Amino acid sequence: MAEPLTVSAPATSANLGPCFDALGVALDLTNVVTITPRPGPIEVTVEGEGADELPTGPDNLVWRALAEGLGPEPEGYAIHCRNRIPLGRGLGSSAATVCAGLAAANAIGGLRWSPDDLLERAVRIEGHADNAAACLNGGLVAVTHQGACRPIPVPEDLAFVTVVPSGRVGTTEARAALPGQIPIRDAVYTLGNAVQLVLTLIEGDLDRLPDVLVDHLHEPYRGRLVPGIEGLRGLVGSHGCLGATISGSGPSTLLWSRVDDAEAVADAAREALAAEDVSAEVSCRRPVALGVRARWGGSPPEARLARAVG
Repeated sequence: MAEPLTVSAPATSANLGPCFDALGVALDLTNVVTITPRPGPIEVTVEGEGADELPTGPDNLVWRALAEGLGPEPEGYAIHCRNRIPLGRGLGSSAATVCAGLAAANAIGGLRWSPDDLLERAVRIEGHADNAAACLNGGLVAVTHQGACRPIPVPEDLAFVTVVPSGRVGTTEARAALPGQIPIRDAVYTLGNAVQLVLTLIEGDLDRLPDVLVDHLHEPYRGRLVPGIEGLRGLVGSHGCLGATISGSGPSTLLWSRVDDAEAVADAAREALAAEDVSAEVSCRRPVALGVRARWGGSPPEARLARAVG
């Protein structure tokens, strides 16, 4: 490796209403990691999100992911992380970091890891597959706890509005909010919606989304951790809003819409949040077809390394 390697990894939203731990989507917001050869011990720098708080030693997630392929004490690299994905907001910031590091290890080490190999290693670090699968593959993906991953077609007219509160929620805290048992009627209801949601996405029938995005497994228990969620749910059926789901473990909310309605939904969300005195960043987002991408210095920006992503 004589030139820098640049890896980009997208934000992701998981669960998507009734598909708890089973569905994820990649979004058009990316972190970028640049790895440059240099003599001496590994060096990590961070700019953007988490610049003043993320570890720069062996606990750094890029470093940990690199070590999966290059050994426990990789040397001879300067790692620079440009982070745009907010931390602790349910938008897959840790998955993006881990997947970028694994893709870099695959490319630098010439390891020939397959996509399944990459996902297996990402899950080992992350603890769950939905964000990592969407980050690695792009688009919409369905996953199992065993790590099986299948793509789902993305409707061309599908757009999202992300509502990202100023506060954070950790995955551990969000998991602790879930009950140990749920009524079987809630499981049956949610399972039916999960199946219908996947079929709706495959068929591209966005008018059906408001009915099938409702969840009874996790969202009723995590709602208290999501500022403004009730007001945002109240937008469904107006302004072109097709649904409101908690993004991952929260506290961000994902509002669903058609492309042409996204700005109107974003404006309505800002009004709803202001009425409840909730501080949040509201942005229009689109699903992205490509997941993790890597290029050596001098390669075209769109180049995607087969040896990096399998």
